[in-house]
Amino acid sequence: MKPIRIVIAALVVGFIGCKKPTEDIKIVVDTDIIKHTALIRVTDAQTGAQVPANAVITILGNEAANIYEVSGKKDIKLTQGMVTIGLHPNVVPTAANPISITAEITAPNYTAQRKVITFTLAQRQQVVDIGISRVGNTQPPIVVPPPPVYQDVSLNFTGRCPNRPDVEVRPSVYISFRKSGTTNPFQHLGYMEKGNITTKLLALNETYDFQIVFGGEAYQVSQKIEQSSYNLSIDMPAACNF
Repeated sequence: MKPIRIVIAALVVGFIGCKKPTEDIKIVVDTDIIKHTALIRVTDAQTGAQVPANAVITILGNEAANIYEVSGKKDIKLTQGMVTIGLHPNVVPTAANPISITAEITAPNYTAQRKVITFTLAQRQQVVDIGISRVGNTQPPIVVPPPPVYQDVSLNFTGRCPNRPDVEVRPSVYISFRKSGTTNPFQHLGYMEKGNITTKLLALNETYDFQIVFGGEAYQVSQKIEQSSYNLSIDMPAACNF
């Protein structure tokens, strides 16, 4: 099936005096095309560590043909153990008929794992954790405690297109975070809607790495938290192929 094209959502035009008509045009790309999505996070079940780079995800089931990577691609692969999948925009679950698929994870020296993912009318976003165990490992899965809670911090992300200063991206994607300078696995921060997210998981005077996975690529930006809101820019070349 053909990939889904990201839509150019708006043209912001500012004509001033005798400037060229195109001089102040800003092309705004809206990634909120696939409405029912699932962030899949795959880790080593016993350690919580990131799975090998050669781990493979396969989507199975009668509805597999209607599943896309969030950028609109049919090429669904794990990037640092994560991928966001979703239903084709023309395929919508109903209250009476939810849509289910199966995600299968395989990796060398690991036991294959399958998990059913169900898309419902009421739930547009969901996070699906899949732990895989090394062959022969019978230890129970690790239990990761929830992160501590702090005061609200609002983040407004704008995606950038390399070599295209006239383009900006409003990302509607899942975002992860970890403290800068550590090798800890990224944790789920939340879902940003058109670049905006408010969270209670960021501590004052700490510096964090923020990561999004989009189009098979991982993009990061860092910020020290010293106030209640920030405007951040993040390169997103995979969103610029329109």
